[in-house]
Amino acid sequence: MKTAWTAWLMIALLLIGVSIGRAGETDETIINVEVNAADHELVEGYFALGDQGTVMAKPGSALYKFLSRQRGRTVKIVLSQADKRELARIRR
Repeated sequence: MKTAWTAWLMIALLLIGVSIGRAGETDETIINVEVNAADHELVEGYFALGDQGTVMAKPGSALYKFLSRQRGRTVKIVLSQADKRELARIRR
């Protein structure tokens, strides 16, 4: 009986430890912002994200198309750490 109780307690502590470890890994921030861009900014790919930031998207890219469709609307942006590192490539 005492061995079973000890084993159950060890498993419970292990699960609690894993859940606490997982909670520390979910470092992210979520912001709700209104997407705005004047006509001349839209041509150049500049989008204001509320009072908090500005994003420049390459005209014709998927991000540019998304932000163009969302002008005047509120969107939710989730920023989190990437799972793996990737090399940036400059395309000409």
